[in-house]
Amino acid sequence: MSNADTAFAKLTQSELILVGSLGTEVDFDDGEILFRAGDAKIDLFVVLEGSVEIVNPADGNRLVVTHDPGAFIGDIDLLTGRPVLVTAIARGNAKTIRVPFSKIRSLLNRVPSFGEKLIVGFTRRREILSQTGAIGVQIVGPGHCRETNLAREFLYKNFVPFTWHAPDSALGERLTQEANAGGKSPIIRLNDQRFLIDPSLKELASASGAWQPCPDSHLQLAIIGAGPAGIAAAVYAASEGIETLLIDRMGPGGQAGGSSKIENFIGFPAGLSGAELATRGVLQMLKFGAQMAAPVGVVELKPAATSNGPITLTLDCGSTLSADVVLIATGVHWRRLEAIGASRFEGAGIHYVCTSVEAHLYDGQDVAVVGSGNSAGQAVMYLAECCTSRTVHLFVRGRFGNGMSEYLSNRIRNTSNVRIHEQSQITSVHGTKHIDEIEFQSSEIAATLATRLSCAAVFAFIGAEPSCDWLPESIAKDANGYLQTGIDVLRSGSWPLVDRDPCALETSIPGVLAAGDIRSGSTKRVGFAVGDGSLAVTCTHKLISIRSQST
Repeated sequence: MSNADTAFAKLTQSELILVGSLGTEVDFDDGEILFRAGDAKIDLFVVLEGSVEIVNPADGNRLVVTHDPGAFIGDIDLLTGRPVLVTAIARGNAKTIRVPFSKIRSLLNRVPSFGEKLIVGFTRRREILSQTGAIGVQIVGPGHCRETNLAREFLYKNFVPFTWHAPDSALGERLTQEANAGGKSPIIRLNDQRFLIDPSLKELASASGAWQPCPDSHLQLAIIGAGPAGIAAAVYAASEGIETLLIDRMGPGGQAGGSSKIENFIGFPAGLSGAELATRGVLQMLKFGAQMAAPVGVVELKPAATSNGPITLTLDCGSTLSADVVLIATGVHWRRLEAIGASRFEGAGIHYVCTSVEAHLYDGQDVAVVGSGNSAGQAVMYLAECCTSRTVHLFVRGRFGNGMSEYLSNRIRNTSNVRIHEQSQITSVHGTKHIDEIEFQSSEIAATLATRLSCAAVFAFIGAEPSCDWLPESIAKDANGYLQTGIDVLRSGSWPLVDRDPCALETSIPGVLAAGDIRSGSTKRVGFAVGDGSLAVTCTHKLISIRSQST
């Protein structure tokens, strides 16, 4: 089926009957508004008679689509509860089934075939709407501005539609003049036409509708880190009735969210981007009732004071919450590029992710990738394929192919606009407002001879370090700083309890689990992280059961 077919699939007669059992029939006169752009937690409408037009206020109320009988209305925001981007107008005295927002999740779970149509349709509709280029938040700022790119990354990760404009573009100049920003950037125009000037992430999240109230209650499972392990755990936990909250400093995706294409994840033979994987996972967890809070960081984790007591998390939004079980899935971060001048261009020429947000800044310009693993290989192929007129230089400290999947290394070798530099490393980065050149040394040429290349950006994927410096110092780690779990905790002598052994993913702090890349001994692949997230739910059930038996 085409994108249009899946985006606007009609309900069958049996599906309409089931949907009707959870909703009520509501009539609208011609021209009456069902909901307006900016409304949050809107109800679900299914058209029975007449039609409903969807118009885009950000594009002069241009018609997006007309929904005829059998069609359902809405997109991703029906599940997230965020303010919608479009307005719905009845045409021809429309008759609809109206399902309250509070019952949408129940509907998805009670009518599986409709749930599948709805989630696939939501995703495709957002893609189609985004392709218009006149939707959502407008960002004006230099392509080589760190703050501008941070705002773009946040909106991208949290699937908030936006359009970026260079300051010297026609619309960029007009918005700059309207905002009267005094030379500051980025300039952000919201859907309601208000302007933000160089906002913090929390200000941007709140104003764009991505922010949910900071949680401060007790729950069964708190998951810290919204990468594949954390999202998988949230999906399985929520589907099994565990009260679940997912927390992340930036937004869903984790390290995998920075991948342009993942091809070795089961069930997706054509591959999918890290952002697509994260979006689908988040929609699944929302469908089952999990909650998410971002951008939220954990300032402090306090272990339970007693064997039956809760674990306490202090959040950087000012709230404190408690949980029966905490899952740490904060993954790893890439080591910074150790080259002279590199720190000046971080986020503005030096990047540690590679998505369309970053890649399109350098269309027609040569770029460099540093690293020898799959993340580096995926970045090379994406950069080479999205702009065939550029040369992509790949720098590898050792021999190319070690640590990379064979299918990927073979593809890179056969790509004409990729140049591989083995046993080489970038030593310095040159430029004024942006990167112009890089300097590198290769042991194949001469240890002391440096070579310069024209280059507009460097994408670095070199060595990973665990993101756990915020945890109590007492938590057991291996020699490389990764969290020990299960049998490793027992062997290290760090397990404090005598009445039971730790679960397979339990750290040296009872009730605190670790999954994914941050766990000692884990395989650093998306599929393994998802498996860890699933296993974490089994551990959670066991720990909740132990807790209930002892109270």
